[in-house]
Amino acid sequence: MRDASSASLEARLAARWARIARASKIGFLVAVCTSLLAFGFEMTNLTLHHDDLNHLFVGKPLVGWYLGRFVHAWLFWYGQQGLFLPFLDMTVGIALMAVYGVLVARFWGAQRTLDVALVAAIVCVFPYMAHVYQYNSVMIAYPLAHLLAATGVVLAARARPLPVLAGALLLFVAFSTYQAVLANAVTLGLVWLLMRAVFPADAAVAGAPAPGTPASGAATAGARSAPWAAAAMLLAVGLGGVLHVLAVWSLDVPMDAAQGADEAFSLHSRLEHGLQLGRALAAVVQESRAFFVWPEAYLPQPLKALHALLVAAAALACLIVPRGVKAKTVALVLLGLALLAPRTLQLMHPGGTFHKLTLTAYALVIAGAALLVARSAGRALRSGVLAAGALLLAGYIVQCNWVSTVNLLNTQAHIATVTQVLARVRALPAGGWDGRTIAVVGRYDMAGDFPYHGATGVASEYLGARHMAFIARLLRDEARFVEPEAAAPGVAAFAAGRPAWPHPDSVGIVDGVGVVVLARMPATQADDRQVR
Repeated sequence: MRDASSASLEARLAARWARIARASKIGFLVAVCTSLLAFGFEMTNLTLHHDDLNHLFVGKPLVGWYLGRFVHAWLFWYGQQGLFLPFLDMTVGIALMAVYGVLVARFWGAQRTLDVALVAAIVCVFPYMAHVYQYNSVMIAYPLAHLLAATGVVLAARARPLPVLAGALLLFVAFSTYQAVLANAVTLGLVWLLMRAVFPADAAVAGAPAPGTPASGAATAGARSAPWAAAAMLLAVGLGGVLHVLAVWSLDVPMDAAQGADEAFSLHSRLEHGLQLGRALAAVVQESRAFFVWPEAYLPQPLKALHALLVAAAALACLIVPRGVKAKTVALVLLGLALLAPRTLQLMHPGGTFHKLTLTAYALVIAGAALLVARSAGRALRSGVLAAGALLLAGYIVQCNWVSTVNLLNTQAHIATVTQVLARVRALPAGGWDGRTIAVVGRYDMAGDFPYHGATGVASEYLGARHMAFIARLLRDEARFVEPEAAAPGVAAFAAGRPAWPHPDSVGIVDGVGVVVLARMPATQADDRQVR
């Protein structure tokens, strides 16, 4: 009999592939194909988002360093040498997210092929993922953070010392890449507890296998009761978070004011202001209402209506499926907590804005509600739920394509405006000007008419000195855009009596320096330094 160690690599890989459940394989492919429909446009266009320029031109270490995301900085700078590789990065990012989606589905107990595919596709192409793929430097880092956070929770749910420790380490790396996945970890665990409450006899145990593990492996993973699993997941998340904070402090990272990172990681600020639970809870409730109802404008109302329908159907399932008043109450409470969980970071730091970026934890809520209803419904109702899921995915794909298209148009509009400014100033009589230095007064807010309607992180409208300087570098132009304070003393007096851009008199030359007045009253340009 041949020793197993003598088998060829090809044979080992084939055996490993054969052990993966068919539903997981199909779910992975469905998620990848759906992601291509949603984000493929980004692959074929070098679309630089408004803040992407900050990532492109920043020196070592990368932008993420100053927000406490030091693993992200290391991955991009040392692993990728600071290069932008949009097609390759997005391919890897989509693959990582597809694995993440299948892992989530199997962890929640999805066994049927359509259930796995539906959950995986929803969490992979949720419109907020479009924010991830807008930024060329995060296309791998943030999907990796999602996958690491989910894997850490899955391991911790086994409620054994070594898996809990391993899960905490994975969560530490995930938080050090992108802190927002804390909300994903909490939401993932709460939805798992919800599934256990509604389906107590579920074959999916706390140690649900990863996509590379056979479905039967779950039975030997070491089941633990839901309370023990919940405690273990909470412990792993807490340990991972503490390790992340200690690492940021030990690295002596000079935290940036963007997104409230300086206050979030300030021990003095935490001791002075405390947890501010009252303010935090009010903000969580308000922002959660905005996502599901109003006034948040990122998602169109038809998608919000489908979200509300799925959540209402999930609440109804919590009232019908569990046996006994206690079980029904527990299920409803867990569902309510899961609806609030995407705002977890807001509980920890109400004044920060980490929680407002890439809220992919909401995808877990919607996918969990869809899976709960699909597993609870009879044959006829299940068909309706799957049809609603397909309609929801179609809406997501439309929204993601809209985001990609508008941001490409926005990039072109910014470049065109900078080119016009350069042409207008250089057409003036020289007057001792060196042809390079241009003082930028105020900030130019472009029109927000269709298709540029207001939405979180979509088609940023403003232009300032910092951003215009980046664009000039992209164009290989020798122009140097500077703040008025760094230019000649007469710039302020010149700007005070001039109309704003695009009026022909908004440009001039003062004391040998070119001037463009973007706004009559000097507006704060702090937003130009706030990067993701």
